[in-house]
Order: sequence, then structure tokens, then C-alpha cells
Amino acid sequence: MASLDTGGSMLRLQSDMDGFTAWVFREDDSFGVAVPVPEHICVSERFAGARLVTVDRVVSGVLRRLLRLESSSYALRNEFAVVCSQMVDPGHGGAARNALLADPRGWWQNWRQLLGNAVVNVTAYSVLGEMLALEHLLVQGLKPAWKGPASGSVDIETPGAWYEVKSTLTRYDMHVHVAGQFQLAAPEGTDLYMVHQRLEPSPEGESVHAVAGRLTALGADRGRLEQLLEMCSLEPGSSARTETYRLLDSRLFAVDASFPRITPDSFAGGALPAGVVKVEYMVDLSGLAHTAFCKF
Repeated sequence: MASLDTGGSMLRLQSDMDGFTAWVFREDDSFGVAVPVPEHICVSERFAGARLVTVDRVVSGVLRRLLRLESSSYALRNEFAVVCSQMVDPGHGGAARNALLADPRGWWQNWRQLLGNAVVNVTAYSVLGEMLALEHLLVQGLKPAWKGPASGSVDIETPGAWYEVKSTLTRYDMHVHVAGQFQLAAPEGTDLYMVHQRLEPSPEGESVHAVAGRLTALGADRGRLEQLLEMCSLEPGSSARTETYRLLDSRLFAVDASFPRITPDSFAGGALPAGVVKVEYMVDLSGLAHTAFCKF
């Protein structure tokens, strides 16, 4: 499959069983296998080096919904081929293919467990914490812009203030990690705040998918929102996108002169010592003045 033309080639696999079509494909830098699935199926899952995703493609003049197992790691193509072979094999009487179509995420989870340390876990709760803070600010009419997934200096910016959001699943620890000397440094005249969100997994809780819908209803740009979620591997079809969490606690801290932090101004001349390129540190929020933030 990796030797197919890179312009978007598909080659139908021969099978002794009618009705269980499969293809090998190459499209740009990706290659893999594909099987037809019903239009209502939407999947987007990843682990290191591979992806299971549904796409719509014209095949022999017909628009089809395809479930593709794809990779761009040419060096591991032989190992990847083993997984591809298992996916397209219809099994005795088509049992394996029917099971795949009935529960593509279940098939994926089995391979995730086998691959162990190769799994990339998306921290959906961290993204959810930022989205809940964004929703709260939108409701307040503060015109927030979500910057976190795009590697902004802080997670959320409004015309008059910046907000850094820290989310955790721990029940009691109030320690937060600050990733660099610029994360808690705002421009002159801009107020800076830290939002600390404590969540727990709960079947009755919030999900990234649900909050995304509410943000759109509040006027957020849906296209931009989905673009940012895709940066977090939380596009539609991702199982992590529907994970549910309950908000236990939400606190707002003013990052002012009394807040413990390290910025360039903490050093002589406003610059890090020679040879030091970045400072990361932990802040203990317990005992610091705060107000309630999001409702829960």
C-alpha cells in the first residue's frame, strides 16, 4: 500500500466473499486500508503513528462513507500492515466485518490496549475546563477569544483581561504547573487571572461536545471552534469528545503583586540569566485570595 501513487490512489482488494469490499489507498502522505460503512457512522481516533477515521470519498463515480485505518509512518509500514490485514479480513461468514461495523470504536480500543505505551491519551477534561470558562465569560458579555489550543500566551483573552485556566481531577491538591516565564505575564494595562477548575468523571456531567454546542448557540464561530478542537484531537467522532465530567469547584485568582509567580521582571535587567532559556515551576494556590467563578 505504501508504494501506491501519492496522488490519491485506491486499489480494491480481492476477496472470496461478496459484499465485504475493502481497498488499500494512498492519499498525500497517508496510506492504509478502507472499508465502506453506513453514512451515520462518524469516527475519529488516534494513537501514535496511526488513525481510524471516517471520510467521504468518490469511488468509481459513487460517493461513499469509508472507515479508514491510516498512517504516515513509512518506516513502520510492515508492522502497520499487520493491523490493516486484521481490519479488512471479513472473518468466517463475515462475522469480523460485521463486528467492526457494529462497533468500530470497540475494535479500536482492543488495539489501543494491545499497543500499550503507544497510546496517546487526550486530556479532554483540561480542554473542557477551558471551554467552561469561555462559556462563563461569553455569558457575561466580555467577548472572550479562546487561545489555548493555538499555543497562545494564555488560554483566554478578553479586551480588558487575560485568563489562564488550570484544570485537575485531583480532589484536594491545589498545586498548578506554570509552563514558562511568560505564561503569567500580561501586557501593560491588562488584568491577569488564573482560573482553577476541579472536575471528576461523571455520567451526568458535561462533555466537550455538549459545551461546543452551547458555545455556538452563544455566538462563537463554529468553524474556528472546531478548528481549535481538532488541534486537541477532539474533532467530531472522537470518543474523548463525549467523555463526561462534573465540575466540583471553580475559583478565580487575581494574578497581581501578591500572587507567587516568576516573570522576566523577576530577574535583573528583565532577562533570564545567561544560558537559561525557560523557567517552569509549581504554584500552591491554597490560602490565596479567590472568588467563585463558573457555576457547578
